[in-house]
Amino acid sequence: MRRSYLMVAFVVALGFVFQSFTPGLSVSDPVGTWTYKAPTAPEGYGSGDIVIAKGKDALTVALKFGDYESKATAVKFEKEVLSFKVYLEGEYINIKATFTANGLKGTASYSEGDIPFTGTKKVAKK
Repeated sequence: MRRSYLMVAFVVALGFVFQSFTPGLSVSDPVGTWTYKAPTAPEGYGSGDIVIAKGKDALTVALKFGDYESKATAVKFEKEVLSFKVYLEGEYINIKATFTANGLKGTASYSEGDIPFTGTKKVAKK
């Protein structure tokens, strides 16, 4: 009987170990360029890049739409969720994105409502 309990405890512990080493289940480092698509966004903002870099003390974020770039403020990254604000066309847009093994999914909120978006990380060319 004692051996059965020991075996169950071992299997449970082993499960926790393998779960913590499974690749792709979390994005503890979101640094890089993420291409996003937001089909319901106003013209000119439906696709672009979210560029995330390590700053001196925190992450920095910029949104790129073609040749235009807007630097983000109030950048936070906690528990696989990135949030920040960008100032576009006279108002602040609140952006919140959750990172998953398949990319990112989020919402841009502004005075006219919420705009959902999805994105994938760009692979660096070698």
